[in-house]
Amino acid sequence: MISIDNDTQQIKETISLYFNGTYHGDSSQLKRAFHPDAHITGSLNDQICDWSLTDFITRVTVKPTSADKGEKFDKVILFIDKTNNAAMVKARAVVGDVIFTDYITLLKINSRWVIRNKSFTV
Repeated sequence: MISIDNDTQQIKETISLYFNGTYHGDSSQLKRAFHPDAHITGSLNDQICDWSLTDFITRVTVKPTSADKGEKFDKVILFIDKTNNAAMVKARAVVGDVIFTDYITLLKINSRWVIRNKSFTV
């Protein structure tokens, strides 16, 4: 069995908060996962998006949520790369018929892993 260190486990828990927060439209989980000054950027519908955390939360908590619609929960971590107090996660998240690829940077701040920035493409 492969041993997972405590930091890697905490990173997975942070990403889980992000996954569940977006699926259920739960702003409290998202606020726990992201640094308050996080930035979310990416390409959606051939447009470049550049959102603050507040803007992002507003977008992903709109009703009906994926959970409300009964959509399949299909969000996975593809890999984690960690060095000291910085990490990068590549993830795939399916929302409706759209497949997102996320590149998520995390920092360990005050003994807690938080998402500092997220870039995405579809």
